[in-house]
Amino acid sequence: TARPYYPNYTGEIVTELTAFAHSAVLAAVSILADSIASMPLELTRTRAGRIEKLPTPSVLQRPNDKQNMFEFVHQTMATLALHGCAYIYAPKGRNGLPVEMRNIHPNAIKKVVENADTGYLDYFVGSQKYSSEDIRAIHWLILPNQVRGISPLETMRNTIGMGLAMDRFLAQFYGEGATPSSVLETDGAITPDQARQIKDSWEESHYKHRKPAVLQGGLKWRSITTSAADMQMLEHKESIVRDIARVYRIPLHLIIGTGGDSQTYQNLEAVGSSFYQYTLLGWVRRLETAFSEMLPITQQVRFDATEFLRADLMTRVKAQQLQILSGTMTPNEARQIENREPYEGGDSFVAASSTPTLGVDAVPPEK
Repeated sequence: TARPYYPNYTGEIVTELTAFAHSAVLAAVSILADSIASMPLELTRTRAGRIEKLPTPSVLQRPNDKQNMFEFVHQTMATLALHGCAYIYAPKGRNGLPVEMRNIHPNAIKKVVENADTGYLDYFVGSQKYSSEDIRAIHWLILPNQVRGISPLETMRNTIGMGLAMDRFLAQFYGEGATPSSVLETDGAITPDQARQIKDSWEESHYKHRKPAVLQGGLKWRSITTSAADMQMLEHKESIVRDIARVYRIPLHLIIGTGGDSQTYQNLEAVGSSFYQYTLLGWVRRLETAFSEMLPITQQVRFDATEFLRADLMTRVKAQQLQILSGTMTPNEARQIENREPYEGGDSFVAASSTPTLGVDAVPPEK
């Protein structure tokens, strides 16, 4: 499939592949894809008002013959983050579960029309036509009466183009070596041979040495420093990184990799919770809804975000003890959160008058 080119005022070629040449785009997309694909996927069912966990079906472990679930979710998220939409081919089998799940590149969707007879959307992929019963569309940001989500690549084409143009300019500038590190000046006239001899003599005496220099014949040494224009370019490069981080709502320190040394454990914990709530949660809900719509109506898919919301051990223990004593959690449910083996009798709810030591560190009763 041909990759579209997004015209921009810089003249740089901005496509889904060249956009990854900008480190901020690569960092933002990979952070989103890695974070969500790393969350465990759970299948649940609602019965009699209670949520039950179900065994994970094979299609949610290996959605197709070429990908495992991590790779599939990662690819789906990367497509969403770049193009603002993702299309999943998921024909259903007799048991109501998808036979397989495969990502279709957004550029392969040539046309989307509403079928007046069925009420479903028809997707034209090359010469083939598929119904929305078989293809599930996920959109990042979509306006009324539109069939395709807004593409971040298209909306940020000038920003990404500026970043690519600056990187190319700096690469050519330093690659060609147009600006020397220093110059030797003299008011007198010298021949090219004399200039070459002076340069060679200077390099021989002072290259990688910090010895005092003795200049004769009116020679003067002057260092070439970074100009104000160069500093402004570096500041502009940083502003582009900030713009890309702002679009994806990713904390700046996760992209530029600074600020972690001065943060305390509690600060990092709060940042992780904030990152999930204000950045990842919306993406998670989109995927959960799309995957759940591919399943039987009573089943739902849920991403386990425990690691992002995980508090310190003491806070978790106190919270779990309160839930156990209030009758909202059993001791074995608390032990499961801490990845500990259940014990006999731990599936019963504890009365409020019972001792609070039946939390995650409870010791199974001796037989």
